[in-house]
Amino acid sequence: MTAESRLRPLTEKQLDVLRRFAAFEAGIDELHRALAGVFSIRIETVQGSRRPDPSQPIVTCNFSIPEPGILITRAHIEKALTEKREGRITERDLVHWATMLLHNDAYVLDPGDEDIIAEWLNDMSLNLDAS
Repeated sequence: MTAESRLRPLTEKQLDVLRRFAAFEAGIDELHRALAGVFSIRIETVQGSRRPDPSQPIVTCNFSIPEPGILITRAHIEKALTEKREGRITERDLVHWATMLLHNDAYVLDPGDEDIIAEWLNDMSLNLDAS
């Protein structure tokens, strides 16, 4: 039995929470509860600081990658920026959202805009203040 064959597929409920999280319809706590046992992410602090360092998250992934993956498009980025600009989410929320999208294998970036989406997500994850 290979390591890949021992991974569990995500349930429809877990996939639904992942989709809703990407669209800001579910929060990070709901996502963590839904993925308990199959996915975890921990963001350490910068050494000698209290500031979180999303560039080095500790990720544990124990699920088989869904086919197709949950597609992340420019519309997701636009919605994220609108949510932040209109005060519905904090900068910390934006950092956690972007970091999750980058490090959770259930998400795939739109191939037509992959470079720009990756750039924006990396900027949000690494350059904003999550403290």
